[in-house]
Amino acid sequence: MRFQHKIIIFLIFFSCSSQENVNQLNELTTTTQQTQDSNLQDTVTTSTTSSSTTILGCVPQDNSNLNFNDIKTVQEFLNKNGFDAGVEDGYLGQQTVKAIRDFQSFAGLSVDGDIGPNTINKMISWTGCEEQANITSSNNKSVTTTTTLAITDTTTTTSTVPSTTTTTVVSANLNQQSKNYGIVPHISLTSNEVVSLFKGVNVSNDVCGTPYLNSLNPGLLNQFSNGLVSSSLSIVNSNITESNITTEISEESSSQIKIKIVGDGSDKYKFYFISPFSSNISNLTPDFLSTSLDLTEATFNIENLSPGVWFYTFAESGNGTIVKASGNREFSVGTTSAQQVSSHNGIEKFLMTSKNDTGQYKNVTSGQGFSTLNSLNIVYITDSILDNRSDTTEEIKIEDNIIKLSDENQASVSEILLIGTELIKVEAKDGNKFTVERGYLNTEIKSYNSGERVKAIKNLNKENKISGFAYAVFRNETGMRFQVPLGPELTVNEFNLNKCNYDLFSLEKITTFSWRSSGSSTLTSTSVEDKINPLFDKAFVINSDGQTYTPPSLNASDQVSGEFANNGPRNLIVDEGDVVNFNFNGIVDGSSQTHFVKLRFLLQPDSGSSKKSKSREIYLNLENENYNFQLNVEKIVSEGTNLDNTWEDGYKYIFDSIALYDDSTFVTIKNNQTITYDYKSEIGSHQAYYLDQFSFIIKSE
Repeated sequence: MRFQHKIIIFLIFFSCSSQENVNQLNELTTTTQQTQDSNLQDTVTTSTTSSSTTILGCVPQDNSNLNFNDIKTVQEFLNKNGFDAGVEDGYLGQQTVKAIRDFQSFAGLSVDGDIGPNTINKMISWTGCEEQANITSSNNKSVTTTTTLAITDTTTTTSTVPSTTTTTVVSANLNQQSKNYGIVPHISLTSNEVVSLFKGVNVSNDVCGTPYLNSLNPGLLNQFSNGLVSSSLSIVNSNITESNITTEISEESSSQIKIKIVGDGSDKYKFYFISPFSSNISNLTPDFLSTSLDLTEATFNIENLSPGVWFYTFAESGNGTIVKASGNREFSVGTTSAQQVSSHNGIEKFLMTSKNDTGQYKNVTSGQGFSTLNSLNIVYITDSILDNRSDTTEEIKIEDNIIKLSDENQASVSEILLIGTELIKVEAKDGNKFTVERGYLNTEIKSYNSGERVKAIKNLNKENKISGFAYAVFRNETGMRFQVPLGPELTVNEFNLNKCNYDLFSLEKITTFSWRSSGSSTLTSTSVEDKINPLFDKAFVINSDGQTYTPPSLNASDQVSGEFANNGPRNLIVDEGDVVNFNFNGIVDGSSQTHFVKLRFLLQPDSGSSKKSKSREIYLNLENENYNFQLNVEKIVSEGTNLDNTWEDGYKYIFDSIALYDDSTFVTIKNNQTITYDYKSEIGSHQAYYLDQFSFIIKSE
């Protein structure tokens, strides 16, 4: 064992002395000299290897039967093995998170404080006889600091001696890309893993305003599959990967928190949180931002934030890279130190009404006909929020605003009653007589006989609601699907039908998201789905003031001149600063407006290159229904990129397809004379045989 340790020490010494690290040190020195020429001796880079040794003569543990999804079991394991998790109470508090991080560090795992699959597998296989693994580390020090205050649009700079400090007042979203469509980075609400969301056409106040696409790329999720998406997030061209940079809350007080990002010292980061009793991730702008060579620190004043327990989820770099938060991620605002949500299994009621010609709200009957000028109201209720009360003992008429229940204990003032499909709000009571608001939240007012079931929601405050967000999916008979964002349960959601084509629309799926309990990095999501029959018997028909959907198509040649209607580069050699032009004047629009396109290229490596064949996609806004596109090659790099104007060298870019995204779906026109449709399996065709000749070449440097 001594011999092994000597070898490790020698390797550390040799690594620190290598030319590679000398080069790294020179690079760091150059960066520092841009702001200050002193204290270069404080810049240090160290690297170590990772090793683990088992102690001979130790009696190994057997953890194969332990349930490490149970927090108390995790705490017992940690305490048993010398990682202080504190009281074994089943609560994932800061002490337990610290113990998990200590275990991960000891075991040579990624240190994030989460009980993920790798950590659980290591705990299961842990014998208790292991020695600590050495951890790869990098330490850089710098004396240059930039402080950014997001207050006004003016910029000032101040300097002091002996150290240099730059204070900048900046405008929001200074370097945010001007893309409207593409792929958005996110962290899964239910697994705390990095996910990629597709941001396409989105008219959120229309039932048919946001297509729910059937054939997205692998690993890509539809827009509302992870709650609402902040508009401040960058939009890029390919799926997101997680950065190896780390971030966490480093300091916390009753008035402010400080977040640090250890990695690249960028001032472009945006910060995202789950607010108390919420199911969505939203952006907060720091009051102060300081940067150095490898460190970004953001300070947030929290006194004016909504009270409760907040959760820091991730930072985003401004170009789509996600830095997932680990370790200490919770902080409390006000006196609330804990919040626990009740569990639920699904939906108790999905109430859908529409206003009739007399201004009254009526339940939508299955298959009811509508015009695109009509609108729908949707309210949903989860199955765990309702209490059973005694059945009605007397008849309740439509015109009754005072109703009698079995006794005075059946309801309290401000409680919401559910009788049949009607919500009734209690405004006052006198014994067993209750003054009520009928048809609460735009539900249909009905008459009821004695013996009707009565349920109650005690109150509508945010703590008692279980679902903070949901989305519904409607399908039509043509094969298209549409996603409809819903707010918290027991709120009115009104939707237009303007974007709906002539068709039968059926409710296929509803997915709810609970709000997050303190001590947890994830929340619960529940889906109810029926792909054959209308879910909850909710279906309607658009039969007036609409249109029948027809897809776009492609002409190969100009109808008058006979020349090619579509043009692109042919083996064009491209360098930095060049522009590559594509012209698809042969595209014939269908019944719906095309909003954006996706160009896809097959990448063929240079002859003799070690690079592998792959593909690249780029999303482009469609302006004035003009299908002429320019690809700006502003920068050429040696590795793959997400940015529109940056391209990888060493490849021939062969045009593969153009996908057209309209109000309802998308259609892909391919270079092999075929057309595919997201909403049906049928394959169409076109006669533009020459599309596979479109190509450009970026040679290796």
